[in-house]
Formats: sequence, C-alpha cells, structure tokens
Amino acid sequence: MSSLKAAARGNLLFCVATVAAAAVRAVAMLGYPPAKFFPDSFAYLTDMMTGQPDSKRGNGYAFFLALLRPLHSFEIVTGLQALLGLVMGLAIYLVLRRRGLPAWGATLCALPGLFDVYEIEIEHTISSDALFCVLVTVSVALLCFWDRPPWAAVVAAGLMTGYASTVRDVGEPLLLLVVAGMAARRMGWRRIAAAAAAGIAPIAAYMIWFHSGTGQYAMNDAGAFLYGRVQAFAECPEMSPPADLRVLCDPRPPARREGINHYVWAADQPLMELSGGASQNEFTPAHSAMGRRFAERAIESQPLDYAGSVARQTLTTFDWNRVNANNADGNNMGSGSNFQFRKTALGLGPWTKPASPAARATRAFGDPGFALTRVRGPWAPFLWFYQHVYLRGPLLAAIMVIGLGGVAAGMRRKAWRESRWGGLALLPWLVGAALVILPPMTAGFSYRYVLAGVPLLCLAAGLAFTRSRRAGQVWRGLSSEARPSVNSSAGMSGVIARTTNLLRPWAANSSMRWRAPGQPSATRSSGSVPGRRRATDSA
Repeated sequence: MSSLKAAARGNLLFCVATVAAAAVRAVAMLGYPPAKFFPDSFAYLTDMMTGQPDSKRGNGYAFFLALLRPLHSFEIVTGLQALLGLVMGLAIYLVLRRRGLPAWGATLCALPGLFDVYEIEIEHTISSDALFCVLVTVSVALLCFWDRPPWAAVVAAGLMTGYASTVRDVGEPLLLLVVAGMAARRMGWRRIAAAAAAGIAPIAAYMIWFHSGTGQYAMNDAGAFLYGRVQAFAECPEMSPPADLRVLCDPRPPARREGINHYVWAADQPLMELSGGASQNEFTPAHSAMGRRFAERAIESQPLDYAGSVARQTLTTFDWNRVNANNADGNNMGSGSNFQFRKTALGLGPWTKPASPAARATRAFGDPGFALTRVRGPWAPFLWFYQHVYLRGPLLAAIMVIGLGGVAAGMRRKAWRESRWGGLALLPWLVGAALVILPPMTAGFSYRYVLAGVPLLCLAAGLAFTRSRRAGQVWRGLSSEARPSVNSSAGMSGVIARTTNLLRPWAANSSMRWRAPGQPSATRSSGSVPGRRRATDSA
C-alpha cells in the first residue's frame, strides 16, 4: 500500500488527469444512457446475432459484443469501452516515463486521448472505433516499452495487431508496418518472426471463417467503397473502361457530383441500380469485383487526379474547425450530430423497424427500450458545453511534425543508425500517420477514422524528446538496489514490479542527465549509488 501511495504522489499530475477523464466519461454514461447509436451500430448488433460474415465491414467488433451479450447491458459495453480509453492513456504515459520524459511531459502527450470529446463520444457509442484504437495503441506501446521486448509482449502485440485487422478494414496493412518498424529497430529476426506469426494467426483464422460463409478466402467484399471513393475524380473518357464497366460511369463532371458516400448507399447511383436497389447486393463477389476493377482502372488512368483528391481530403484533417459539423453531410464525415452530444437524441432510422433484424438483435442484447438513447439532466448540459473540447487540426499537424522530427533525428544520429534506424518514434509515427492517410485513400475521409491515429502520433511526439538509446539509461533517480532488472530474458513475470518502481517519485535533482559510461562525471543524482552503472536492457 505504501508503494502505491508513493507512486501516486510521484505521478500526481497524471493521476489527477486520469480521475478527471474518468469523471467526464461517467457524466457521458449518466447523461446519455444506455449508449449512443448510429446506423453502423445496428449492423454490428445484427452481425453479433447472426454469427455470419459481413461483406461490408469486419466482424471483429461483433465478436467483442458476442462476449458481452450474456450480460444483457449496453451500459456495460460503454463502461468497458470508457475503461479502454483510460488504458490507452496509461499505456502512452508509462512508455514515455519509461523512456525518460518527466511526468508533465508524459501527461501532456496522453491528454488528447483522455479528454477529446469526440474520443469520449465514440467510446460511448456502439461502434468498433474504441476497440480498434486501444488494440493498435497498446500493441505499439508494448513494442516501444522495451528495446528488445520479452517474447510474451511480442506475441501479444502481434495478436492485437492481427485482431485489429478484423475489427476495422483499415487495420489490414498495419501488421506490415509493425514488422517494418521492428526491423528498423533491429529487435532480432526471431522476435520479428514471432510478431508476424502471431499477427497472421487471427487474420488467417478470420479468412477461413469468412470462406465458410461466402466461399471466398478474404476479409471482405468491399469493392463498393473503392468505387465510391474514385467517383470524386474518375472520368470515363480518360479511363476508356471495357464495355462491362461502362455502366458504372457517371457522365457528369466530378465537380457536379454528390459526395463519396452517395456512390455507396444511394439508390440512384450506378452500382446500386446494377444491384437491383439493394445495398447487400453491392457487396456480392461479382458486383464488388466490378467496383474494384473500376476503381483500379480510374487510379491507373488518372494517378495525379487521385493523388490530388487524397491530398485534399487528408488536409481536411488539419482545419481548425470540423467541416460540416452542423449539417447532414457531417454524419458522413464523423463530425455531424451522430457523433456529438446533442440536446435531442438521434431517432431510429428505417433500418430499425420493429420486425427488422436490427430490432431483433437489439432486443436480444437486452434493451427493451429498443436502443433509444435518453438525454438526462443535469449531466447532459455539461456535455453540450464540453462539445467544444477537442484536438484542433493545426495542433494535430504540429504533433505530426514533432514526431517526424524525432524520426529524422533518429536517422541522422550515427549511433542510432547502427542499431535503431529511425529512433523510437519511427514505429508509432508510421502507424499513426497511416491511420490518418489510409482512409482518404480507400474509402473517404472521416474525422472518426482520424481518432485512431491521434494517440500514436502523440506517443511519437513524446518519444522525439527522448535522447538515450537504452531504456534502462533513463531510469533517473533510482538506485541500483531499488531498480528492478530490465533484462528482457526475465519475461513478463516482473512487469508489475517494474511498473510499480517506474511510478515511484523521481529524485529531487530531476535535471541530471544520463552520463554515458566513460564520460567525466559532473554531478551525481541524490538517488544514485557511487561506483554502479545504470542497468540497461539486454541485447
């Protein structure tokens, strides 16, 4: 108990921030019970009930809901998702303290994930985003905590990254980035192979399961999303498509067309008309393949137009205010009323009629109110005011630039190039930047998708300010007797003890920098032991 009190005193700033972040999440649960819902929520619930592969979106979140179904409570789902949000902030804080950042710096990097109103809102929504975000963040944090992580951490990171691919389609390329980041840090081919094998396992299992229901070894049949994406610039006179794809052409110039989502869901768009007006037919193998072929031909024929469209949508991320936050188009961009705490809750759409599969799934989960979100005072008015508290686009751009600066510095330093190419910031920056850029490349921009990349970019920005090559070299202010061994060969058995020691107060002389062995000593930390070197992670 005394060690926990000491840890709390030494990390008081982060403890206060975590309690405040938990309080805001509690207000969300009290002000908008049992949860918030949007159209995809009912699709996830239907997938949970049917247990069949979904051609439009990954079933990973439906598996998560199926585990919680026996509890028959949406409040438990949102409460658990809120807890995952706090865990994400803790993971960032622990890594940065482990790597030498002071408490205030590590807390600062954790703040966007802890307090952004859109993060809190998505955690309170029946949506895959919160689960996906914590899976990706914690997996990268595990690999950044150690120079050469224990085997259990490597396997856990691989499994979480692979599972994240089944939760959100945008997660499919992330395993490649994780493996590349591990290789750049030279973690050893055995660890890299173990992470790759662990990541492939859930992906392969999912593809086999998907084949059992669709006859295809795939993750989805999402060619319709690619078709919608390229309609922002595709012009058939420049593409010269074959005869079977010409039916998908829109003769209007791109400037006069509707948004990307219109070409996925609207009844009057070419692919939907070809599918007989039923959206589920758009995602059959034949129609999905047509949409994909059309998209590939458009990109190959108009690469500059495609690059310009992706760049314009990506740059929307960095506007000061969220675009279309007060109109219906915002619901397609993650900024509209579906993703805000409003004075009136979102009503039910035509997809949730009493006899619909969505309605049956909602009742099966245990909500007699048919998933109608209720707005309750005095808690809800606080959230209406709090709606303006979120990470602004220019600040996110600055965070990305800082992280990129850390990566560039890691590439310049000769000592780091020899063993840690790109530095500690490389892996989180690569994955975070990919989560910002990939959605505009494949399905269209949404602020909702950007949220997943923010914690990792903040982690990369914090790591840009760490200087030492070895994690053990930044355990300043702890004596050799008090500091546990950081040798990775000890495995995960000592993680709890290490974390407890990590959270103990730093010594009063926090300005002391690590002195590399062999360099002349200037001053010595009050907590150091003469004649002893600081421990380092084993190679």
